[in-house]
Amino acid sequence: MLEQELKEALRDREEIKNLVPTVADFPEPADLLNQLKARRKKSSANLADMEAVLEILENH
Repeated sequence: MLEQELKEALRDREEIKNLVPTVADFPEPADLLNQLKARRKKSSANLADMEAVLEILENH
């Protein structure tokens, strides 16, 4: 019974882990900035801002 619970917990953990984006799933900062500028022409964001945003996302 305990072995079954452990297997289920590990499976659930793996499913949750698969839902969280990895670093590879995030765009490059320059690409992200270009996408933002395409959508919001007057955006004052710069490359450093995009790098900071991606760093925040990676740490959560």
